[in-house]
Amino acid sequence: MKINRNIFIVILGIILWLPSGCSEEFLIQENTREATDESLFDEPDHAVQLISGVYNTFHNNDFIIKALWYQANFLTQDYKNWGSDTFFATYEIPTNFGALNTFWERSYQGIARVNSALEIIPKMRDKGVIDQALADRLMGEAFFLRGIFHYYLATEFGGVPIVMEISTDDGRNPRNTQDEVFNAVASDMRAAADLLPWEEEYGSENIGRASKGAALAYLGDAQMWLGQYDDAVTSYNQLEGHYNLEQNFMDIQDYYNQNGSEAIFSVQYSESSTMRNWVSDTHWLETFTGPEEITGTGYAYVDKKYYDSFEEGDERKFATVIGPGDEHPDPKINISDYANVEANYGGMNTLGTIENPWTGNDGQRSGYYDLKTWRDPFVTGNYGDNVMSDRNLIFMRYGQVLLSKAEALFRSGHEGEARGIINNQIRSRAGLEPSNEGDFLTLLANEYRAELGGEFSLFFYLRRGGIAEEFVMKNYGITIPQGHTLMPIPVAQIATNEELVQNPGY
Repeated sequence: MKINRNIFIVILGIILWLPSGCSEEFLIQENTREATDESLFDEPDHAVQLISGVYNTFHNNDFIIKALWYQANFLTQDYKNWGSDTFFATYEIPTNFGALNTFWERSYQGIARVNSALEIIPKMRDKGVIDQALADRLMGEAFFLRGIFHYYLATEFGGVPIVMEISTDDGRNPRNTQDEVFNAVASDMRAAADLLPWEEEYGSENIGRASKGAALAYLGDAQMWLGQYDDAVTSYNQLEGHYNLEQNFMDIQDYYNQNGSEAIFSVQYSESSTMRNWVSDTHWLETFTGPEEITGTGYAYVDKKYYDSFEEGDERKFATVIGPGDEHPDPKINISDYANVEANYGGMNTLGTIENPWTGNDGQRSGYYDLKTWRDPFVTGNYGDNVMSDRNLIFMRYGQVLLSKAEALFRSGHEGEARGIINNQIRSRAGLEPSNEGDFLTLLANEYRAELGGEFSLFFYLRRGGIAEEFVMKNYGITIPQGHTLMPIPVAQIATNEELVQNPGY
């Protein structure tokens, strides 16, 4: 296909879309505002920029927090919202919830940019602007990124339109089925895995880019959604020897252990200035989930039932949740050092006390909070200096791969092997004895809950396994309205695309 003016405009938009302060080094862009159709694609860096810009799609707080972290955690009921989004407690998410529309729009923007880049990169290779090795890697990253956008769209909404090439019509496409979407994801992840290097083969300047391991992990997850359990095991098995469980669960989210041995794919952030405020390469998850007594916000808190759900001796508990009277388990973070604590609570070094828990100014929070999002020692909160974090956010790690592999083994008739993974790796790392009694799916749900709460996958995995409704009823006595394990298609998208049909129940 000949590169026409419309495609040029799309690609120029990729580069101009980026803010001046971007994330990791490989995302830092040169000024190309004076580029022309003839000059834009004549240097290797131009090809790299085409793909680097796509990663920035994730750098939006509504996208990554309100449309992914919310759903992964609030829908389990283990986490609650204190602010204006309390509708997660009843599963009555409004069809005009702005974050979902942002998520939809940015995902398809990212997909469109990938599709344009997939047209241009081979032409640059054929012209000798880039060599085969760089072309292969960039194409691999493109396939991965297109796959991951479709993946998360499907986990949220079920079936969505699949867009695998540059649109030549008005783009008003009907929804594909959920299975069709995950088949497309699997296809892209296979293509990516064939082209990408392993993470350890990247130089330090490219840490954080999509890798063969990331593609295989998401391929396995897509195959799980499709019920292709033997294939999923095969995909997950290829990660052995390239990733390892952190010996200490606390180290997974450690500020100084980013991109560690367990992290497979993380959204990369960087500090653009000494004073970290509302800029695109940081995020406010740390402040958002902290207690109001420290940060001045406290919009997300933990239900005490989750705090109490951990088995005695489970080392994951105090790396996941913190309650009244608890000290912060990370030695780099002293509660007594926060300005609000010094000024209002006498410099105490615990999260309130059992007698006087920190439940916010109106007493409406539980007094229990998330620790996986409270690991950046530089975030002080309080709607002033340093409200934002530059800590990477882990989307896929080896611990969740092992749990998914155990599920795949069980569902393909290998319960002994499945229990072996949970007992000898997951529970052993948590300091727990083997669990060989009782229903395996109940054990699996409990392990998913203990391992992945406060991250970006728990409710999606429960929905994938068909156990979300049972989980919420068992733990909270709540019946999820029919169809409401899915998010509603944004009404703004239906208004502009008559081909879209809303999810049942909305």
